[in-house]
Amino acid sequence: MTNKITILIIIIVSFISISWINYNNRQFKETEKSILILPLNSGVNKSYMDSTLSMLEKQFPNVNIIVGKKIKLPKSCLNDKGSRYRADSILLFLDQIKPDSVDKVIGLTSSDISVTRTLIVNGKKKVYNDRGIFGLGRRPGTVCVVSNYRTGNIETFSKTTVHEFMHTLGVPHCEHKHCIMQDGKGSGKNMRESTHIHKDCYELALKGF
Repeated sequence: MTNKITILIIIIVSFISISWINYNNRQFKETEKSILILPLNSGVNKSYMDSTLSMLEKQFPNVNIIVGKKIKLPKSCLNDKGSRYRADSILLFLDQIKPDSVDKVIGLTSSDISVTRTLIVNGKKKVYNDRGIFGLGRRPGTVCVVSNYRTGNIETFSKTTVHEFMHTLGVPHCEHKHCIMQDGKGSGKNMRESTHIHKDCYELALKGF
């Protein structure tokens, strides 16, 4: 009799455990976050795209990543000379076309992008009205853009994408040495030399979702 009661208890506990796991899985699927990767203009080379997707998936394994079709940037995103695209204008454009079904949009392009930026040069502030950049992301926000026009190697491009994406999650620039969230201060050196995401930045990024 005792053995039958024990077996019955085990069956009941197992049933409750399985039900709880299934419930949690349904909850996760219902609240799953998603990123839409949009190739802008000609997009980027496949090797750059593959590396970027791999790094995003590694750092954010529970996020659904979707790659969309190539989209041509409108002329309204060009600078006054028509020679490069304004990153701030691209963000406005991405905001306008962002589907409600996704949480974030990352625009990837091989076109040159720029923004107005103030930097410290020889101890003095200097304003660059149209400075070429690696990428730009709203902090916090839903959109960011990255270009491989200046990043050089594939790894730097991938790290820059993660950097700008984390800005959209509310993560500011970091002072920890070699953290991917360090501010390059116009040089790009931070991204080339970065080796990791500092735990404080990563924890803040997860809260940003």
